[in-house]
Amino acid sequence: MKTLTKVLAVILVIMLSAAFIGCNDKPDPAAEPTEAPQNTQSAENTEAPADTEPPKQDYHTGEPFDDDFDMAIIVNGVTYHVRVDSAEILAALGDDYEYNESISCVYNGYDKTFEYENITVSTVPDGDTDIIEMFSLFGGEYVTARNIGVGATREEVIEAYGDNFFDDGYYLTYTKSGDPENIAEMRIQFVLTDDVVTEIYVYSPSYSN
Repeated sequence: MKTLTKVLAVILVIMLSAAFIGCNDKPDPAAEPTEAPQNTQSAENTEAPADTEPPKQDYHTGEPFDDDFDMAIIVNGVTYHVRVDSAEILAALGDDYEYNESISCVYNGYDKTFEYENITVSTVPDGDTDIIEMFSLFGGEYVTARNIGVGATREEVIEAYGDNFFDDGYYLTYTKSGDPENIAEMRIQFVLTDDVVTEIYVYSPSYSN
């Protein structure tokens, strides 16, 4: 009986020692690995740089604009094309305009004009959207995409746009084809007085291809 008691005591001592060793082997909580911080730099780098922003697209064709023939103007350093939603440029120009509208002869809705000092934006309806059909420039700081504004000379216009134009005695007109018979083609027209630009029209019939 005494022998059995001694054996049980030894076993109990061994079990307690093992439990004690196991507790001491538990890692220090301070040494446990912590959750990795979020990589905010990686998230920031997923944003596309400004200079890789996709080019604006023609609202009607869905095709990107090409810069071989710039149907656009520059306002405060920002380029605005015809045949896109007018909301962006109207917001940039502000609320100081004279507004006119008439029933559209092409679409359901109203053709609209927003007349600011030295610039007019003309639009046509397409559902709930007003699409830019024409910019009319009469002075001030407004220029075409090739930096030609009112006050430029005939020589400066030709230097910027080339000699593939037609002159009807009132307009110096540039189109992609150079065909004066294609009246539905997108065009840039310069009105000159004594070889100086007095008006500029960047015009794209909304129904043309």
